[in-house]
Amino acid sequence: MIGPERLGAIFDAHAANLVLFARQWCDGTTAEDVVQEAFLSLAKQSEAPVEVAAWLHRAVRNGAVSAFRGKTRRQRREGAVAVGEACFARTDDQIDAREATRLLEGLPPENREVIVTRTWGGLSFDQIGRLQGCSTATAFRRYREGLALLQERMGRPCPNTNSATT
Repeated sequence: MIGPERLGAIFDAHAANLVLFARQWCDGTTAEDVVQEAFLSLAKQSEAPVEVAAWLHRAVRNGAVSAFRGKTRRQRREGAVAVGEACFARTDDQIDAREATRLLEGLPPENREVIVTRTWGGLSFDQIGRLQGCSTATAFRRYREGLALLQERMGRPCPNTNSATT
């Protein structure tokens, strides 16, 4: 079993990024629930995975996609439309967060996922490739394509285009 101190340290290091990652598929409360479930699964492991961040991203992705599918089915039944929320705390940042969320939502899912896992999750392109079931080169290509699309839609250079090292 993973000790409470180590689990707490892992939580402190990754929880916020994982909630942001889960918000690609589900709203804030559901994203937090998905992250909590991932950490509960981690706590039940006999020993920590070698790449804890990648393992958590996979668990959160699976949970978030499942939650998204359930929500989509419910929405079809209920005819309701959910509204996303900003993922930054300060008011000034919320405007930018809403714009970033809108721009990210407009990207193809593969590009969006790579940008979020790389930028906020801190995963390497190798880890992202395994997460998406593609090569490291394909993950890197999807990242660059996504940044180029964002840059085009923003009408200005993206400040992260030169920080794409593995």
